[in-house]
Amino acid sequence: MDFSSEPGPKMGACIRGRATSSSASYHESGSHLYVASEADSVLRIVDCLNGGGTPQMIKLQREGIRTVKATHHAQCVLFSPGLKNGPKKNNVYYLSVHDNKILREFEGHQSVVTSISMSPVDDSFLSSSADGTVRLWNAGKSGNSLCELKLPQNVEGPPLAAFDSTGLVFGITAKMAGDEGNHINLFDARNYSAGPFSEMQVKRQDIEAKLRASGSTPERAYALSRSEWTSIDFNKSGKQILIGTNGGVAHTVDGYEGSVMHSFQMEGGAGSTPLPMATCFSSDDQAVICGNNDGTVSCYQADSGLLARKLRGHVDRVNCLAANPKYAQIASSCTNTIVWVW
Repeated sequence: MDFSSEPGPKMGACIRGRATSSSASYHESGSHLYVASEADSVLRIVDCLNGGGTPQMIKLQREGIRTVKATHHAQCVLFSPGLKNGPKKNNVYYLSVHDNKILREFEGHQSVVTSISMSPVDDSFLSSSADGTVRLWNAGKSGNSLCELKLPQNVEGPPLAAFDSTGLVFGITAKMAGDEGNHINLFDARNYSAGPFSEMQVKRQDIEAKLRASGSTPERAYALSRSEWTSIDFNKSGKQILIGTNGGVAHTVDGYEGSVMHSFQMEGGAGSTPLPMATCFSSDDQAVICGNNDGTVSCYQADSGLLARKLRGHVDRVNCLAANPKYAQIASSCTNTIVWVW
């Protein structure tokens, strides 16, 4: 989709919510969107092919819900609990949305789960945690993780992990000691025990230089370059990696060399509270989509980094973004969830 061409995406549906959304994930069929709200411990299931309508709502008051990830099963999702809910808040759950029943519980992390990534080819999934570990699991089997993956040496802060679109590769990021930047290690999903086949370093000064070259003041570039990474996503071809942060900036990184390609700053300011910036690639790799603090959604050309279009419809900060894998559709969410179509 060329977001610069007319007509651009239009609002196909607006699904009302009562609390700020914290995570969104499309099913691989593109027919349903799962939207989690940590504030009220609710999971909403949006029908993406029939105008949204009234979504199915599942309340998870005991566990809470912070992050949701669609699985290959149309009626099952993975989720991590809310930060304030219960003694097992560090677990990952496999939930049947058909009858609101937890089918499996994955125990092992000692602190809050920071990311969940489902393999696109089988039932394996990755989870990372603030305890400094990344674990590989099988969603079809309860019990211990398949392995705890090795992180780069001399790292600080929580790691992040994600599969690429083929399921043959996954990446793990971790902050370099001394605030020098971030590691990105790539693993062969079929031979992960051999360790990473590619070890890249994204230096803080390279990010700072890119921001200054794009017009940021030296002071702002310095501050933004130190933003904590909060998400990692591969585009469909694997040539670019999208990094979201909690400082109001996102970056695309070359998937082979680790060089910083483009930086995208949040419109309307980053806000007084550091929150993860909502980001995603369009499903055709042509655009990088970023949520803004002023309720707009910015669509950038992935190759040039130039702004192609801005979508307006939200009245508050856009916290979640997702691209439909099958249809010309994206979803953005603040309290309300908007499905954009073209």
